[in-house]
Amino acid sequence: MTYKEAMEYIRETAAFGSKLGLDNIRTLMNLLGDPQEELTIIHIAGTNGKGSVSAYILSIMEQAGYRMGFYTSPELSRFSERIRINEEEISDEAVAYYATMVRNQAEYMREHCLGSPSEFELVLAMAFCFFKDKGVDGVILEVGLGGRLDATNVISRSALTVITKIGFDHMQYLGDTLELIASEKAAIIKPCGRVIVYPGKQEVMEVYEKRCAEQKAELYIAGLPSKRKVLRGSPPSRITGQEFVLSGRRYITAMAGTYEAYNAALAIQAIHLLRKIRCGGKEVFGISDECIYEGVRLAKWPGRFEILSFEPMIIVDGAHNEDGAEALAETVRECFGSRKFILCTGILRDKQYEKMLSYLLPLSERVIVCEVPNPRSLGADELAQVIHGMQASNEIIVSDSPENAYETIKKLQHGSDAAVLICGSLYLVGPMREIILKSTQYSS
Repeated sequence: MTYKEAMEYIRETAAFGSKLGLDNIRTLMNLLGDPQEELTIIHIAGTNGKGSVSAYILSIMEQAGYRMGFYTSPELSRFSERIRINEEEISDEAVAYYATMVRNQAEYMREHCLGSPSEFELVLAMAFCFFKDKGVDGVILEVGLGGRLDATNVISRSALTVITKIGFDHMQYLGDTLELIASEKAAIIKPCGRVIVYPGKQEVMEVYEKRCAEQKAELYIAGLPSKRKVLRGSPPSRITGQEFVLSGRRYITAMAGTYEAYNAALAIQAIHLLRKIRCGGKEVFGISDECIYEGVRLAKWPGRFEILSFEPMIIVDGAHNEDGAEALAETVRECFGSRKFILCTGILRDKQYEKMLSYLLPLSERVIVCEVPNPRSLGADELAQVIHGMQASNEIIVSDSPENAYETIKKLQHGSDAAVLICGSLYLVGPMREIILKSTQYSS
């Protein structure tokens, strides 16, 4: 296949949806020779913060001189973002090669009634084969949904399991209590492994403790940062990042969201555990304190409280569930006080959108409602009605596409100092971000 044909094949497969479970991916990986079993894997699950924690770990490992495979989903702008080695995204030629390899085995499965892999499973299989062939030093593997039945759980062992903050999301698949959701995440913990988790409520911690006891795994509970503060430039509205202290050491992150200090702290402590791994009496990963500091300072994760422009102010944030919306609202208030924003939002139908909006609407007096370019999108008119019912005083503007939403933003900001906050779904933030960055009108 050519690259174009490979992408058409992957997208066509995505149209058939997916089904949670490991049977398909196990069969597919077995036909491909189980390349995942030859990789040193850092497996990362959680409700919020997975991407940021992964980005911090990748940046630190890169500073230490390691070539790390990086697998994440969904992409923000380009398919190739999902499969990388350090900062280098998979090439078009490699996509075509590995998609062909995986398609051949997927077709064999279908012909022999062995199952039909989903788009996520096909891309994950491509990533495992690519990383093995490239001889990476390790792989940072981000769970797609949940953990227990997520395709990434096809691995039989991991060098380290990281579980970020637990909250309510995908309850139709994972359960409607924190305990049930934590159980799904904890199912990625492997026998005799090392596990570090973000501290949570008692019922959540008990789930982790039970799973680790069953698997004879070592459980570590991450400490939280202290003395955290927002870093500002000139003028003070120019937010440049966060500063915090962890275990007596001072760190700086260029990621502006106030929650990023907590994500960075979890990543730092995960790295400390990696430094404890020995093989033949020697460290598997030699990572200096300086590499940790620089890795945190240089880490980037687009689309997470990312300030695309200061004048006029435009912020994008991928908050897509209740906890994410709450954290975003806290960040906006800490960074900008009572300043009101033009809120541009679109939300998927299967999210707790009313609870999300309860945090987001107080930040604004004017709302642009946009259809999310995803089949699961809540209709723009329906979302506008929900917003009107919750906060009738808000002016609501309905837009049928990210392009039209952007045109509305330009008109509203013309000749004013109005600030814009774009959030609600990564499927909205991704296209809006690309449109804004390509515009010659905006620059940071």
